[in-house]
Amino acid sequence: LFARVEETPTPDPYIFPPVTTPLKIEPDSLPNAQTGVEYEIEIHVSDNVTPVSSVFLSNGMLPAGLELVFVDDEDSITISGTPEEAGTFTFTVFVSCVGTMVAGQTGEKEYVIVVE
Repeated sequence: LFARVEETPTPDPYIFPPVTTPLKIEPDSLPNAQTGVEYEIEIHVSDNVTPVSSVFLSNGMLPAGLELVFVDDEDSITISGTPEEAGTFTFTVFVSCVGTMVAGQTGEKEYVIVVE
């Protein structure tokens, strides 16, 4: 008689579970700005498992004269420049992280800058 042996499937070493930890993007709000006055603020990304790989505006736009700057291998973004026009500007910053055999974490945060 032969005994039937059930084999346990071997897990695939190249399948990784997706990271479900949400990214933390701070600060919660941005300070007001003034036309013709230099402005600079840092936005920090935390709770990321892998480095931030890209940052862009997914909605809205910055005031004329300001730019969004992301430096590779840093978990921060700078908004800097000299605002050229008054108004209320709403925009969304989208952040994605490096994926290692799975999609990396992503997150976004809506901000408002009031230029007086």
